[in-house]
Amino acid sequence: MSRLHELVLGAMFALTASAQVYSPNVLLKNQVDASDLTKLARGIYANAGAKTPRERAEAIWRFFLTDGRFVKPGFWYHIAGWTYEEPTGEVLDPLKLLNSYGFGLCYHIAPLLEAVWKAGGFEDARVWFLTGHTVAEVFYDGRYHYYDSDMMGYNTIGRGPASELPVASVHQIEADGNIILSKLKGPTQVDARLVEEPWYPADVREAAIGDLAELFTTTGDNWLFPFERAPQGHRMNFELRPGERLVRYFQPEAERSYLPYKFTGRAWEEFPQEVAQYQIKTADGPRSQKDGRRWATGRIEYRIPATGASAAAYEVRSPYVIIDGQFEFDAVLDSESQSLTVATSTDDGRTWLTAGSLRGPHRGRWQVEPAVLTNSEHGRRTAISGSYGYLVRVTKDSGSELRSGTLLTRIQLNPRTLPELVAGRNNLIYTAGRGVVRHPVEVETAAARSAALTVANARYVSKDGQGFWIAAAEGPAEFLFRLSSPDSAPISALEAGSRFLDLSGGLAPDKFTAEVRRVAAVPANHPAASIAWSKSPSGPFETIWAYDPQLKWRDGIPIDRTLRWPEVDRRVEVAGVRDVYVRYRIRDLALDNFRLAIETNARGSSSPLEVTHVWREDGVVKRFTQRIPLGATDFDYNIDIPAGAKVTNEAVVFECLLN
Repeated sequence: MSRLHELVLGAMFALTASAQVYSPNVLLKNQVDASDLTKLARGIYANAGAKTPRERAEAIWRFFLTDGRFVKPGFWYHIAGWTYEEPTGEVLDPLKLLNSYGFGLCYHIAPLLEAVWKAGGFEDARVWFLTGHTVAEVFYDGRYHYYDSDMMGYNTIGRGPASELPVASVHQIEADGNIILSKLKGPTQVDARLVEEPWYPADVREAAIGDLAELFTTTGDNWLFPFERAPQGHRMNFELRPGERLVRYFQPEAERSYLPYKFTGRAWEEFPQEVAQYQIKTADGPRSQKDGRRWATGRIEYRIPATGASAAAYEVRSPYVIIDGQFEFDAVLDSESQSLTVATSTDDGRTWLTAGSLRGPHRGRWQVEPAVLTNSEHGRRTAISGSYGYLVRVTKDSGSELRSGTLLTRIQLNPRTLPELVAGRNNLIYTAGRGVVRHPVEVETAAARSAALTVANARYVSKDGQGFWIAAAEGPAEFLFRLSSPDSAPISALEAGSRFLDLSGGLAPDKFTAEVRRVAAVPANHPAASIAWSKSPSGPFETIWAYDPQLKWRDGIPIDRTLRWPEVDRRVEVAGVRDVYVRYRIRDLALDNFRLAIETNARGSSSPLEVTHVWREDGVVKRFTQRIPLGATDFDYNIDIPAGAKVTNEAVVFECLLN
């Protein structure tokens, strides 16, 4: 971290009030909590009454079925082209998928199943890429079992009631496609005695079960991910500062959605593709083609503290993916020689993009947006779109005055994570964090040299907008990062993660498809990789993860078709330091992602909070506001709505108050 970078962040945090509210959350009683994978799994088990390993595995499978007919109201839905974030590509992080999206394709839902099964206590779960379809399986009772939430089915071995027979693994279906085909009476008719509904309903209807079986039995292009398939570096932690509001709607605000853009190495292009056959239109946003399920949006509104400084930086952090923003200031510039300039940064202040400049004379309100980087047919990409946080720097000339300012950030979210009120009594459960502040460190892979303290023997290789780091010569490549406490509070924990790639087979991840692409092979003669940390740049370093090329097969069945691309995320508690150093090393492997964060303990007590629910009751707007006392981390309350009323939920609002 550069000295200039530290000064910017130090000034920013000096402006932040010590009293905040940490990760407030409110849910209906018995509603699953999607902000944490372990809580989510436990909630799914409890609501399903699942006790045995099989019951728990199937409860998670059923919860994520993509058609709301089978699980009301339907948490997840199937749609292509909208779950993408540059520069990493198709979103696979489970907490992003759950909270900002709630939709995707097979290669999104399979890693999500894997992550939730593991968080729910299963010894192992893993993902298969079948070239045309991605599936997941979970390990219990000494074997792997394949479940498919995307195409909505699973298969048992033998003939008889599905609940009484073992669930097949991918490897078993590879060897015997009749495990699937034997469940049919005819091309479009299933034997209901042998399956549990739903059983691949779309494929049965289209007489496509034979094609499904062939995906498995043509084994030459079936690939297993023996390590973690998805990154897990994202958290739903956030802070609300005095004067800050989080508004989450149940519908999109003015039809606005996050429009993903991809960088092809030559230009920026809209990522969603229109499909006339299925009436999929980019202008409609990520809309379900099967029912009324949609995405939703929200707003983070922050009234910045007034300061007389000539330059000040303010931070916005969002647990949800950012769509765009708008900034409003009340300023006084008495002469033409005075100006006010606003810039944004999404890499912790290493680089800035000017949003706009105001020249005097001026008195009163001024609005400005983040720089627009791409304009296209259906939307635009701004300097903050697709991020999860940014800095706003305001610079003014001597004699000018900044009276006040508001930073508005628009976000996208999955409305099925919100507490949806119904007629009758609604029991609400409020919880909040206990004052741990998480500081993500933004590192774009291609720009790692500018973010790292040192880089040795490393070379970045890219083609068509996709790239990775490899060793430039014999021996290991090394990256050393310094992570500093931005508010001078002692660091309590660090997080470090990455994706490492064995490219010896000439295959690498494709960020545009979440499948595979061909690259020049990198021989893996002595593959090694590690992540280590230290309190000093010279060490000693403690290893927190090391690559083990010797795969271990829990069921005793080795698979010879593997994609060795481990996604690694580790958290380490530390104490009494304000700087930590994280070292990445690779040899005969590639590296294409850095995930770093530190945690500090909050200073001061938390602020009081107001939670406001907004809904329509038989067409009439209703509001209920509950004040959460200062320092409360648990609070229950009720909202009563007349029986028989038609209820349409509109918003849930958190507002952090002054003490």
